[in-house]
Amino acid sequence: MNNPKKTCSFQGHEKIPSNIYCISCNIYMCQKCESFHSKLLPNHKIYNIDKINLEEISQQLCNEEKHNLELQYFCKNHNILCCAKCITKIKNKENGLHKDCDIYTIEEIKEEKMNKLNKNINNLELLSKNLEESINKLKDIYEKLNKNKEDVKTHIQRIFTKIRNELNSREDSLLIEVDQIYNKYFFGEDIIKQGEKLPNKIKRSLEKCKIIGNYNEENKIISLINECLTIENSIDEINKINDSINKCNNLTNIDIVFIPKEENDTQINNIIQNINNFGHVFKSNDLFINSSIINNVLNKQNILANWIKEAVNKTNISSKLIFKMSIHGDKSEDFHKYCDNQGPTLILIQTTTNKIFGGFTPLNWKNEEKPLDPKNHTFIFSLDLNKKYKMVNPNKQAIKTSKDFGPNFGNDDIQLKKNLRQGICYSDDSCNFIVSGGTQLTGGKGSQEDFSVKELEVYQINY
Repeated sequence: MNNPKKTCSFQGHEKIPSNIYCISCNIYMCQKCESFHSKLLPNHKIYNIDKINLEEISQQLCNEEKHNLELQYFCKNHNILCCAKCITKIKNKENGLHKDCDIYTIEEIKEEKMNKLNKNINNLELLSKNLEESINKLKDIYEKLNKNKEDVKTHIQRIFTKIRNELNSREDSLLIEVDQIYNKYFFGEDIIKQGEKLPNKIKRSLEKCKIIGNYNEENKIISLINECLTIENSIDEINKINDSINKCNNLTNIDIVFIPKEENDTQINNIIQNINNFGHVFKSNDLFINSSIINNVLNKQNILANWIKEAVNKTNISSKLIFKMSIHGDKSEDFHKYCDNQGPTLILIQTTTNKIFGGFTPLNWKNEEKPLDPKNHTFIFSLDLNKKYKMVNPNKQAIKTSKDFGPNFGNDDIQLKKNLRQGICYSDDSCNFIVSGGTQLTGGKGSQEDFSVKELEVYQINY
C-alpha cells in the first residue's frame, strides 16, 4: 500500500517499526504490543499496515478537535458523519455539536445513502458529458464580460482625458489673458528696469555736455548733437514713465479679477456638482439608464420596475426614453408629437421643489373621448413616499388625451397644462386615484395643488 513506515507508539518501543494500527485508539503497535492490546481490548478495530491505506483509514475518524473517534453516526440536520463525542449530551459538561440533532447509525442510513449515491452517479455522468462544452461556454462568457468591462473603463478614461485636456487648455488661455490685460492697461516690468538705469544715463549726458568746449570744432558739434539726442530720448523715456504712473494712478481703484473670484463661489460648486454627477455605470438592460431625474438612485429605479412588472404581471420588461422636456420642448404639442401611439408609457415628473412622481399606463396617448383601462394596469405613484396608487374604479377613464394638455391621469389627478412646465394635482371624491387625504404627490395638504415642472421624461415600456 506504500504507507509511510511508523514506529511503535508505546514508550520504550519508539525505535521498533510498527505493523499494526488501531483505529479505536489511533495508535501504531509492534507485534509484541499488539498481542497484549488484542487481549486487553478485543473489540477494538485493528489493521495490518501493509494491507490497508492509512489515508482511507483516517477518513473514518472524526476530524473535530480532540475527538479522533471512529465515525459511527450520521446527523440528518447537517448531512454529516459524526462520532460518539459529537452526539454526547451530559449535564454541566462540554456537549457535542450534534447533541440536539436527528441522529442515525451508519447502518440505518446506509440504504438511503446508497440509493442517493446511485442516483447522483447517474446525474454526474450526464453532467460530465457536457462539462467540457459548458466550461468552454463559461470561458466565452467570461471573455465577453471582461472585454465589456475593459471597453467601459477605456471609454471612461477617454472621456475624462478629453475633459482634463479642455480644463488645462482653458487654464492656459486664462493665464495668457491675464498677462495681455496687464500689459495693455498697466505697464510691464521692462519699464521699471529701464527707468532704474535712466538717472545715471542722464547724469552722464549732462556732464558730457558741460565739458564740451569749442562748438565750432566739427568733432565737438557732432558730439554735442549726439548728446542732445540722448537727452531728448531720455526726456521721452521720462515722459513715458510719468504717463504710466498717471495711468496707474487713475486705475488705483481697479483690480483685475477672475470670475468666480472666491473658491466657494456658487459657480464653482455647480461645476464640481456637475463633475460629481457626470457619467453613471449601468447594466445595459437597466430601465432608466438615460434618466436625469433618477439616474443615480438605483433603489428608485428598482421600485418603479417592480411596480410595472406587478401591474402588467410580467417578469421581463424594457424601456426606451422617447421624450425629455429639456430636449424635445415644453409644449403639449411637443409631448403628443413624440408620445402619441407609442403603446405603454411611464411618465416621470420632477418639480422645481424636487418632488418626484408620475404614472404608468398601457393605453396610447392619442385624441380619444374617454380611454378606459378595464384590466386596471394604470397607476400613479410618488417616489418620495415610495407609494403606488391604483385606480379606485376601473370603469372610469384612466387618462385624458386632449391635445390641449400634456399627460393627464384620471380626472386631473395629475395634469400637465399646455405649457408642460405648469401642472396641477387634484385629490377629491371626483378623482380616480387619490380621492382624499390631500395631494400627497406634491407634498400639499389641500384638495388641489399647483406645481412647476423642472423636468419631464416619458419612457416607452415594452413587455
